[in-house]
Amino acid sequence: MIEGFVLLLSVLVSGAWLLGAGVYIDGHIGWENLTHQHPTELAALMAGIFAPLALLWLLAAYFRQSSAQRQLAFALKQLHWQARKSAEQTETIVRALAETQDRERQAAALDVVNRGLTDLQALAAQLALSLGRLNQDDMPDLWRMTRAGDRFAFFRLLLGNPSDPQAAASELAARLAAVPSLKPMIADFVQLQERLADFAAKRAIDPLLREGLELGPPAKLHALLMTALRNQPTAAAPRNPLAENTNPSAAYTAHQVAKVLWPEGAVPPPLAPSQPANSPTEAAPWPESTAVASQQAPSSEAGGQAASSANVMPFSPLAPGFPRNPGP
Repeated sequence: MIEGFVLLLSVLVSGAWLLGAGVYIDGHIGWENLTHQHPTELAALMAGIFAPLALLWLLAAYFRQSSAQRQLAFALKQLHWQARKSAEQTETIVRALAETQDRERQAAALDVVNRGLTDLQALAAQLALSLGRLNQDDMPDLWRMTRAGDRFAFFRLLLGNPSDPQAAASELAARLAAVPSLKPMIADFVQLQERLADFAAKRAIDPLLREGLELGPPAKLHALLMTALRNQPTAAAPRNPLAENTNPSAAYTAHQVAKVLWPEGAVPPPLAPSQPANSPTEAAPWPESTAVASQQAPSSEAGGQAASSANVMPFSPLAPGFPRNPGP
């Protein structure tokens, strides 16, 4: 609006000035005498007429340019303000979205931990019931305490006396020895507690709940069960009476003696039942099949093709379990 007013004023002033110049020329010089003027006088007249107009329009242009600069600065300031507000709004939206996603992840992780803790509580309740630490009539009261907020009631029941963990571990080991069928359930409890503690350590959940899982009654019960399992007596493996002698020299000596006593590895001919061992009477003949087999048997180089194990002496080199030649 101001620019339009300045422009209109400039036009009016210019018109009035030109009108005054025309009146001056017509009254003092005359329009016919202009052509006869000296060029210097004519130039001075033109300068006197148009120089003020040029100055007027320069001032008007300067004013218009200043006004345009002010408007541009104001527009840029508005754009900067809008951009800053947009950035702040965008940052607020992004922060709110990130917080919402964090809350959703925390809620999902907390739900997983709660479900895993419920499974741990169920396993602890079954262990307490099977080990005689809990009566069936007291089970509803403990579950009521658990739902009221005492999440570790069953774990503390199994831990027993916290001042003497070694005695508690020994007592638990004795009970497990009496009921060995509980070992799979204990293995499930140990595996679930380890996975749940690892999951809670890697997720942003309630610090108190995470500390309770890592250092509280579940972790202490895990350590107690592992100690009880390590204290379980293990049955010794049966020894093989025909095992090889661990002394190489004794095995070599026994091998040489057996080769001298039984070079073929066959059983000596059995004595007749009616005759004593030192009787001069001739011993009973071998069965025909045994005689044929002994004639067809190869020399000592093929000891693996000798008589069957039924016709081999217990200390024969061909007997099962006889110590092998360890070499000189």
